[in-house]
Amino acid sequence: MSSGLGSSSGGTGASSGAMMSAPAGAQEPSKDVADVLEERLIDAEYKIWKKNTPYLYDFVMTHSLEWPSLTCQWLPTCKSSQGSSAVEHSLLLGTHTTGEQNYLMVASVNLPKDNAVLDQRTATTPTDAETKDSNQNEQSSSSTSGNGKVKVAGGAVLAAANYDDEKGELGGFGTPSGGVGKIEIRMKIKHEGELNRARYMPQNHFIVATRGPNPEVYIWDLSRHPSMPPDDDDSKSPFCPQGVCVGHSREGYGLCWSPHKEGLLLSGSEDKSLCLWDVSSITSSKTRTESGTQFQAVTTFKGHTDVIEDVDWHKRDPNLVGSVSDDRTLRLWDIREKNTDKCVNMVKDVHDGDVNCLSFNPVNEFLVATGGADKTVALWDMRNLTSRMQTLVGHNDQVYQVEWAPHNESVLGSCSADRRVAIWDLSRIGMEQTPEDAEDGPPELLFMHGGHTSKVSDFSWNMRDEWTMASVSEDNVLQIWNMAEEIYTPEADEEEMSSGAEDDILGEDDSDNDVDVD
Repeated sequence: MSSGLGSSSGGTGASSGAMMSAPAGAQEPSKDVADVLEERLIDAEYKIWKKNTPYLYDFVMTHSLEWPSLTCQWLPTCKSSQGSSAVEHSLLLGTHTTGEQNYLMVASVNLPKDNAVLDQRTATTPTDAETKDSNQNEQSSSSTSGNGKVKVAGGAVLAAANYDDEKGELGGFGTPSGGVGKIEIRMKIKHEGELNRARYMPQNHFIVATRGPNPEVYIWDLSRHPSMPPDDDDSKSPFCPQGVCVGHSREGYGLCWSPHKEGLLLSGSEDKSLCLWDVSSITSSKTRTESGTQFQAVTTFKGHTDVIEDVDWHKRDPNLVGSVSDDRTLRLWDIREKNTDKCVNMVKDVHDGDVNCLSFNPVNEFLVATGGADKTVALWDMRNLTSRMQTLVGHNDQVYQVEWAPHNESVLGSCSADRRVAIWDLSRIGMEQTPEDAEDGPPELLFMHGGHTSKVSDFSWNMRDEWTMASVSEDNVLQIWNMAEEIYTPEADEEEMSSGAEDDILGEDDSDNDVDVD
């Protein structure tokens, strides 16, 4: 990261340490005072981030949900209408609240089309306006970028003419131009208890599995439910999943579909076991099941000695799955193994604390990433699991989730209780840094998203729109963002500049190869 780009991410971390440190021998502040100081720090960091968004992002969309969502996942579909400057994408969400009805939700998100010029006005954006965090006080959507214009993917440009002095925000992103930036909940399905996690089946995105406070895993066919519950009368819109997977005795978070075979579902639980189900009959036209059909676990794997936090399916081997646990182990399982207490491989002390998440690389069959309570992301080579291949250091609190980018095998994302989403580029490991760049983090820390003011529960890469991310935090905030193209392609720009200079030196005529650079 260059110093200019990293100042609002890594830089805030540096200021954090300065603001929170106390003189030697000073009395420990009371809890109330500490909370007030932390709130002030978070607010100050948010203002710094907001001020720097024009230089860090191609676009940012912020939406305040009615209730927090612990889960988010982009659906693989997108819809574009002729004459519109927006493409409608869909996002899987949930609610997490007590005493109120919980829902499985699908949100529509209008992202800008590639190469679409949305607005060519040249309004000037005030740079010294006081920034206020209005996301927690109202339910609305806003989108920002800067220098008087909002840059969006593919070179599109949108002027920031509607600057809100009171909020200190650039509002109305794309409102006059086809609804770009619009986020709305377009489907709600009643769910029993809060949603810990929701994931769609890769072979059929209408089929969604959810986990909540109950031991059962619920299967939903979105095509068989209305967009919204008819009313609040439970008798008219009861809780009615298409399938109920039984086998666990306690709740859990880990949930993963097989990318190889339709209908195979894996989950981990607080009961220390993994359950494997085959729910393919739900999608079969010949054996289409009625609502509430129970599915018994095909296989139950046991071996962990503490809560299983996460599970994942190997992207290349259809029979290999992995799990991580609070017992600090990573275990690999063969689903064909008849001895269900025996794992293929086990790595002890994967992290110095609970292991919260894992993710197999979609391209490199030997690479797996884990995240833990020790604030680090660990990379492992499955050919030699005796020690870590690499440790990624940059978070200031425990890591909740890791996920590889679908478009680049060397790029990895992670979210944390430190209110950050980190983007790592393994191809940059070992690159030389200036002392100024080193202050923002190691060279492999490509980007640090600092737009959230509370713990980030989950995030998701958009498979249909490269580098577009969704992230949700515990303070009800959903953010859709795309880092500035200059951040992840600086080498290409330098090569073009270097090549152009070399051609000039050699006296070559490259008039037929002009390239427009934004």
